[in-house]
Amino acid sequence: MPCLLALLALLGAAGCAESRTAPELLSVVDVVPREVDLGDRIEILGTNLPTAEAKEAVVTFRGTLRRPGQAPLTGQSIEIEGAQVSSTKISLVFSEGLQSRFAGRGDDAVHTTFHGDVVVEIPATAQGALPVNGTVRGVTMDFLPPTPRRAVIEARVKEGARALAFFGVEVAAEAPPAGGLVVTGVRDGSPAGQAGLQAGDVITRFEGVKVLSKADVIPSGHERRSAVGIRRGGGATPSEIELSTEGFQASAPTDLLGAGIILGVAAAIILLFMAPTAGIITWVERRVSARMQSRIGPNRAGPQGFLVWVADGIKSIMKEDVIPAESDKALFRLAPYLVFVGVSATFVVMPFGQYLIAADLDIGILFVIAVTSLVTIGLMTGGWASNNKWSLLGGIRSAAQIISYEIPGAVAIVCIVMMTGSLRLQDIIGAQGGAGPSLLDVGGWPWHWFVFRNPITFALFFLYFTTALAEGNRAPFDLPEAESELVAGYSTEYSGMRYLFFFFAEWANVFVMCGIASALFLGGWQIPGVSPAQQEASFGLQLVGVFLFLLKSWALVFVVIWIRWTLPRVRIDQMMNLCWKWFVPLSFVAFLLTALWMVIGVSKTVQLVISVVTFAAWAYLFIHFIRRVQHNLREAKVALHLNPFL
Repeated sequence: MPCLLALLALLGAAGCAESRTAPELLSVVDVVPREVDLGDRIEILGTNLPTAEAKEAVVTFRGTLRRPGQAPLTGQSIEIEGAQVSSTKISLVFSEGLQSRFAGRGDDAVHTTFHGDVVVEIPATAQGALPVNGTVRGVTMDFLPPTPRRAVIEARVKEGARALAFFGVEVAAEAPPAGGLVVTGVRDGSPAGQAGLQAGDVITRFEGVKVLSKADVIPSGHERRSAVGIRRGGGATPSEIELSTEGFQASAPTDLLGAGIILGVAAAIILLFMAPTAGIITWVERRVSARMQSRIGPNRAGPQGFLVWVADGIKSIMKEDVIPAESDKALFRLAPYLVFVGVSATFVVMPFGQYLIAADLDIGILFVIAVTSLVTIGLMTGGWASNNKWSLLGGIRSAAQIISYEIPGAVAIVCIVMMTGSLRLQDIIGAQGGAGPSLLDVGGWPWHWFVFRNPITFALFFLYFTTALAEGNRAPFDLPEAESELVAGYSTEYSGMRYLFFFFAEWANVFVMCGIASALFLGGWQIPGVSPAQQEASFGLQLVGVFLFLLKSWALVFVVIWIRWTLPRVRIDQMMNLCWKWFVPLSFVAFLLTALWMVIGVSKTVQLVISVVTFAAWAYLFIHFIRRVQHNLREAKVALHLNPFL
């Protein structure tokens, strides 16, 4: 009998212990974003979350951390307190304290991939009640190392450290994961000492801003006293003190440093890449067109005439800048620069490599579509301001042509965005690589590219490429500057360097359209057989990725030149009929088919089969095309010189 009572007591205790565990009552469904940088806000999305009394939650990441070149860190459990709760989400900021725990500290931080479960627990608000929790399982997140804005962050941290020294406050080197600064010492007679700040206090807010690091403790300079929120003795209720800022000399805003860095990178791209690229394209086009017409082409300025574009630039600078007396002089001067800015701004988001990009915008492809509209405004402005009927007709033609062909081109881009789920160009490139166990299923093999993803995207590539030719005023769609009809179109009255700016932008736009096509459809910098993590860990592989992106882009540049010197110019009515009667309806049909494809969904095996079959069909057509070219050359009985330097 005593044994039976003891057994019942043990079972009762076990049952009570089991009943005291937090039940899974929270409805959480996803964690966003999946790529996190310092300062980003992580959100755990849910429905009908309890917000009556609980305002904070505890978020725990349980799983494996993987870093390039390092053994996986298994069994990790990272707990974060102080996450904010609303009815639809639980949010927290990826602070420096969290970055040190996920990706490493400071300059030692590396790209880290987390895979596991994210557990959310909301503590009990009533005595005797149980906390509730919810779990999002199988989450994969990438914690990125500091980007080039690290210089701005470090400048702000230094300014915050200077402010803390002025207040007489010493803080712990390691910030709590939930944010805040732990005070370790206060100098006697300092503003902090006079305000009653003590060692052990946690600074949670400064002038209304939540403190995540020293970078948030910077006085605005507009008030003589700064309000500081503190938490003392582990209490949950914060209090507030005021620190005198008299005598503190604020430095220039650190955001100016960020603006300077962005402007410097943009200027370097324009001066060191865009200008030579546009010039080299002119030389390549003149050499290729000469070979197609059995001519030699430029061969005097520099080896093989390579420096002819430099000579043309010097000649244009030295020419007289003539402005018609009856023109609108201000708009006449402005128009070439609008065109130039519209094209050059696209290089800022051009993804040359995995990290070789000036500004990795979340809306990268939307930015490209937006800034290129400046070209339309510039061409129309130049035609109107010239006060010349031929120029005006050329400007109107250009505006009508670009606006018309932007519609099917934009719809083709939207189809790719729909399949990727992102407007970020790096995400679009990343979606064109495999992540399987075998060598043929890793990296950017052609059957992973969007151009071969299915027959719809295969047709979309040619649709986009054709509309890009029309938007760039390239033959056979160069109607705005048709010399047989409009003298020189919108540029008729221009001379000297202003005249060159129009064509400088056109040549640079050739590379832009080919680079964007490479990123959207041809895998960009992805290396076949190499995963992005392996590529990130090796500088040599990074260079290989840049080389592949440039190789694909220049191959398309050659196709653009080839088309210009092969096909005759179409009439304006034929060009507009092609757009509105064929391309616009076909683009919307492709949009609907892409949406249907996404809704239905296919397995990974079926997708791989479709991609391989599409790639094989293209390879067959390409080989057939080469054989036909060889047959025509044999029938023509002409000598073929493949050496471009003859």
